[in-house]
Amino acid sequence: MATGADILGVNIPDGAGEDSVSFKPALSGKEIISTRAGLIHHSIGGNFAYRQGQWKLLLAKGSGGWTAPTEKNAPKGSPVGQLYDMQADPGETINLFESKPEIVAKLLAQLESDINRGRSTAGAPAKNDVENIVLWKSGE
Repeated sequence: MATGADILGVNIPDGAGEDSVSFKPALSGKEIISTRAGLIHHSIGGNFAYRQGQWKLLLAKGSGGWTAPTEKNAPKGSPVGQLYDMQADPGETINLFESKPEIVAKLLAQLESDINRGRSTAGAPAKNDVENIVLWKSGE
């Protein structure tokens, strides 16, 4: 939404597209400027993930979607979540969820803050579409 508005040279009305960030600068090789701390993902299965810099936090044991392993087919004894260093491990092969609790806590706090504010960018708090948001579908 922000990219389309930026290309057209129009303003987005207050209360619309709160999470949208224009990627128009990237189309000409420039840096994208954003007030967003990280990026919230939500899978088809309803599981949240949060990406910030090199880190990706998944609030699920499995993929959260259609790819294997699904949440109910995750190996027994799997951690309740997943954390990956996308810079060192872009294939997401080494789950650091249990070995990096400080990073998990930091990312989870930022995700919760963004959800509670109803937006991931700077600006006035917004109302979420759903009143009771369940972060951990796995029951955590």
